[in-house]
Amino acid sequence: MKKLLNGQLLLLAALLISCGKQANYTPSSADSTSVADTTSTALTDEGKQGGAMFLSPDLQLHCLRGQVKKVRTTIYNSDKNGHRNFESNKTLLTFDEQGSWTGNEQTRFTKANFKRNGRGQLTALHYKYIINKAEDYGYDYEYEYLYNPGGFLIEMGEDYTGELCGSMTHRYTYNEEGEPTVITVSGVGDGVGLEEKIEITIKERDDHGNWICALYKDTSTTTEEYGEEGQTDVSTYTNYSLHIRKIEYYK
Repeated sequence: MKKLLNGQLLLLAALLISCGKQANYTPSSADSTSVADTTSTALTDEGKQGGAMFLSPDLQLHCLRGQVKKVRTTIYNSDKNGHRNFESNKTLLTFDEQGSWTGNEQTRFTKANFKRNGRGQLTALHYKYIINKAEDYGYDYEYEYLYNPGGFLIEMGEDYTGELCGSMTHRYTYNEEGEPTVITVSGVGDGVGLEEKIEITIKERDDHGNWICALYKDTSTTTEEYGEEGQTDVSTYTNYSLHIRKIEYYK
């Protein structure tokens, strides 16, 4: 069970961390659904108009407004009130001046293979997380992304293989500002079923309207069969984490 939970922390961070350099996206003049078309009206997954504006599909994917250059996120274990404890993870996002996601230089990740649609939205991504470079050992990750008409990510499919294997579906609910407030995860990892609900409470924003402090409440239920008679072990637990973002903008 502990292995599964550790794996899930890595998987949930995958959307917020790049896996190597990605090619820039330049909208074609012949593209009938340009970047401007996809960002003029922000529709939530409930069909409401939020009016949020984003510079590019990549910045909208990460719910970032303005000409963002870098986002460093530090994740701390915390209590339900957001009092932070020890540091558990860090992530990094980088973008060029046009808002294209350029990734980072973490050596543990192979260069990502990715696909985009005519709007420039990321639709598929494959990379490898390297545990032992000498033995070419690690985890392979495959992602597929689905968007609503307003250009917001509403579902991410995830498959991973390695020491553990699994398949997960992530679904996103947004507030009127175009930020995810609830993420649900369901699937099976290493034979253990998972139903997870992540509730996000924004604590602080910067002058661009981007959040820089948020409390995550993660409620998970795991279902595991064991023994020759197929007994079932169901466990539910809740964890809290505080996410602190330092956002750097182009001048």
